[in-house]
Amino acid sequence: MGVNIGYVGIDHHHRDPYFAVASELDARVTAVCEPGRRVDVSNIAAMDERPDEVTTEGQDVGDLVAGAAVYEDPHELVADPGVDVVWITYRSDETPAIIESAVENGVHVISEKPNARTAADLEAVARKANDAGVTVSPTMYYRKNPVAMELRDRVRDGFFGDVWTVEGRFNASQLSYRNTDHYIYDAATSRGGALQWVGPHWVDIMPWILDDPIARVNAEFHEAAEADVEAGAVLQFETRGGTLGTYHTGYYLSDRGKDTHLGVYGKDAQALTPLHHDALQHEPTVPLEITSEDPDWTAAPTRTTEFEFAYDRFPAWGDFVQDYFEAYFEGYETGDVPATVDDALQLLRVLDAAYESGDTGGWVDVAD
Repeated sequence: MGVNIGYVGIDHHHRDPYFAVASELDARVTAVCEPGRRVDVSNIAAMDERPDEVTTEGQDVGDLVAGAAVYEDPHELVADPGVDVVWITYRSDETPAIIESAVENGVHVISEKPNARTAADLEAVARKANDAGVTVSPTMYYRKNPVAMELRDRVRDGFFGDVWTVEGRFNASQLSYRNTDHYIYDAATSRGGALQWVGPHWVDIMPWILDDPIARVNAEFHEAAEADVEAGAVLQFETRGGTLGTYHTGYYLSDRGKDTHLGVYGKDAQALTPLHHDALQHEPTVPLEITSEDPDWTAAPTRTTEFEFAYDRFPAWGDFVQDYFEAYFEGYETGDVPATVDDALQLLRVLDAAYESGDTGGWVDVAD
């Protein structure tokens, strides 16, 4: 018997891709909710207020929710005894309360990162979830990206030696491509813009690859003319182990898709890769270029490996996203999932420090 999913937050730019994910799982969407609105499940695709360019061509989302119970109150949805997991893509200021209600009802959670506006908004809920044995996961799906996994394994094996520095870039399309009237571009709702929404992917994956949390940050922000959140940010950071890093993220591109880069520079080896890939870039592979003095590499000190990315199960970004959600649904009952609520808290603590740094103009320690 499959998992029964309750979906909260229909008016979100990841709705169609996530419904495509759900269609490939041993699961059913048995309940839906757009808080405060009565959803017509026969015509969900007509909701056109989503703020981004992400779509899933050929996916009739209405078919996935045919016959689903409809709720206007998400707290009533998670109290539905037929719901096993609630999948949340909703506003950050209200998501922690929905998660808390889910925990109180014994319903497990998969929620769009960053799960809350600030760490303080999530801390008590996280403690309650951990005490109750309820799994709460953020959507940190680059942890199933095969290039990221390869780099993490090499760091753990000591291949790079002491990692001196890392650099990252994750830029997305300009705000002119987006519906900036949507709540995700409202500071009172979301706290931030580029760093809070597209930025978290690399803020999570860089320390995850290093297995070394970020300890302090220094950040500058580029404010947006189209919204009251930032259009971009530049971070300097230092990990607990002493690795220095830089990160650049923003709504800067005059085209759809992403502009990404990740560099890892160690004493014994270095690696360069775009890491990210999506179907909009029309390339079937992602390169990983590694330079090493390892004796096994002496004949060819620089090697480039092309990782093949498939789109059969997840046409929007690549099948590693499907792999992430499959891993969640295979392990949520035991808590064996790729990212936990504690990982979401750590991400928010780094974001908290970054926004504080933007206000104060100096280095800020990441809270424990």
